[in-house]
Amino acid sequence: MKRMISLVLALMAAALLTPCLAAEPAAAQSKPAGARIEMGVGHFNRDGKAFHYWDQAAEIPAGCARCHAAQGVPEYLANGKNAPAKQVKNAYACTNCHADMLSYERHKVSKVTFASGLEVDAGLNDANLCMTCHQGRESTASVNKAIAGKALDTPDPALAFIHVHYFPAGATLFGTQAKVAYEFAGKTYDGRYKHPKQLDNCLACHDPHSGHAKVEKCDSCHTDKGDRIADYRSELKQSMDALYAGIQQYAIKVGGVPLAYSSKASPYWYTDSNGNGVVDDDELKPTNSYKAYTPRLLQAVFNYTFLLRDPGAAFHNRSYAGQIVHDSLESLAVSGQAGVNMKGRTRP
Repeated sequence: MKRMISLVLALMAAALLTPCLAAEPAAAQSKPAGARIEMGVGHFNRDGKAFHYWDQAAEIPAGCARCHAAQGVPEYLANGKNAPAKQVKNAYACTNCHADMLSYERHKVSKVTFASGLEVDAGLNDANLCMTCHQGRESTASVNKAIAGKALDTPDPALAFIHVHYFPAGATLFGTQAKVAYEFAGKTYDGRYKHPKQLDNCLACHDPHSGHAKVEKCDSCHTDKGDRIADYRSELKQSMDALYAGIQQYAIKVGGVPLAYSSKASPYWYTDSNGNGVVDDDELKPTNSYKAYTPRLLQAVFNYTFLLRDPGAAFHNRSYAGQIVHDSLESLAVSGQAGVNMKGRTRP
């Protein structure tokens, strides 16, 4: 009898536990995958200047606070502008993008206003949120304002380098709809570059935290059999190398002062005092910034830097990037002072 009771109790316990045990894997599977945070890169780069440039300063200037302060983005979205912000080390907070840290819902962004004054809507909130910062700070309008009324090939000490700023991917993607890269009068430029629908947004191709490209997704369309994805960046780089060479020769011929670029420090374009083609350590100082710009040179330098600042330009909008570099080369060729030969070059 005791054995019988024990067996019945065991069967009853098994019956009661079975639904719970069966339900556990399903419940576990229903949980959303957590975000993979990679410290030291992208928005979590604790050593990067983007979020620590002002660590020793009292505050972040209003013009920089939108994208560099701990709460800069939500403040900008709420007010349309930013006030100076207190700098806090490791300041880029999750709440800059996330409106709710329980659901991870992102801030709502209905449209994006670029430095040109033009507005776009990517049709996806997350993409609009990304472009709130990834858009550049200067534009065709900035350059035109600086060179208005000035002779195209006459050096003017009042002209100075205009920096588009870093990672303007949204501006490249939307092309002439954003009009951030310098567009030459009388030319027609491409607008938004469209990928297939499932890949036609920022987060489909990039991890939002690290910024890394999800290159494995490219293979579904771009294969080694007949597609040229491996060549896009190479082709653009070749054109950019030609543009840089043209910029340097034009600077000497027209301005009478050698010019060279360095990524090490602002203002990036320096007088190449010894004419060796590079910026040496003793030339890398603010007082040695280049001061013999002509309007034509400023246009070319702006576009060259724009393409440098978007490392993915060949993929974000390869035709627009190609048009920008082609027209900059053509402008230098027209001057007859840059050693640029347009023979064999086709405008995208």
